[in-house]
Amino acid sequence: MYGKTTRHIGSLVMLLLLICATACTPHSPLTAKTPLTVLGALEASGMPDASEAHVIISRGKHSIEEKVPVTNNSFTAAFEVPVGEWTVIVLLVDDEGMVLFQSKPQKTQITLAGPQFMELVLRPADSKVHVTINVDNYVFKHEAMRARIHFNDEIYEVTRSDSTTPLKKTIELTPGSYEFKVELYTESFRVGDRLGSGIWEVVHVSEKEELFIEWSPVTEALHITGRVEVLLPSPENVELTDMPHGVLLSWDPIPHDEVTGYFVLAQTSRLNRFQLLNTIATEEPSFLHVFESDAPSEITYIVAAVSTGGLVGYYSDPQTWSP
Repeated sequence: MYGKTTRHIGSLVMLLLLICATACTPHSPLTAKTPLTVLGALEASGMPDASEAHVIISRGKHSIEEKVPVTNNSFTAAFEVPVGEWTVIVLLVDDEGMVLFQSKPQKTQITLAGPQFMELVLRPADSKVHVTINVDNYVFKHEAMRARIHFNDEIYEVTRSDSTTPLKKTIELTPGSYEFKVELYTESFRVGDRLGSGIWEVVHVSEKEELFIEWSPVTEALHITGRVEVLLPSPENVELTDMPHGVLLSWDPIPHDEVTGYFVLAQTSRLNRFQLLNTIATEEPSFLHVFESDAPSEITYIVAAVSTGGLVGYYSDPQTWSP
């Protein structure tokens, strides 16, 4: 009897402690909720009326959605939201459920300070832009495996596994005007694998529009002509004549229509290469080499003809002069 009474008393004490702990424990801030009211107004003319607003509040994979009517282009939505940071986005739809306007995702911090209000700016809903890259007539159509699509500062990448697969990309953009270009790449997006820098152009994305863009690389015709030019023969009978301050070189002219002049080169030591004496080819079959200082102990000369294409012909036999 005494043992049972003791056990009953112990159970009663534990129950009283549990009730006290439950009653005395304050609510956790993580589970507390604060009223949040989202307000919105739409200033637009000539646009279809929105009938319903979808207000979505999310954090990570958790979200709360409230659907409220739109009256005279305005709406109000009220939530009981747990404290913490949340992202709010609003979609305005018509009677058929098509999104007409939307807000940019906006973060808000819910606290225990009391009810909070948000007023959002709504813009036209994103339009779908379908970009198809046509490389059928491109010289590198089999090498073009990647592309970067530029809309202003935003870049969208598209790849394909083989050259028979089309390069396509669907992008959602806010209505407006954009600077647009496409760059083609081969096996990677490295600069060295880029096939061209692309050309900027302007495209317009309208409200409630599904825009289709078929882009092809811009190319220009390149015409290449060529002719075969043979090396001119070497000048013959090069003679050296002493002059008061130098050496006069003369040789037989080369009877060829392509000859525009002659270069004269000199070597003062076999340890050094020949140096060009005249930067402009002489048209006459002679050249006066004037010494700028004392004459060296020995100079070896060679002469070569120059063609109209700037091609230097064969050298003459070296001729050595010594004082």
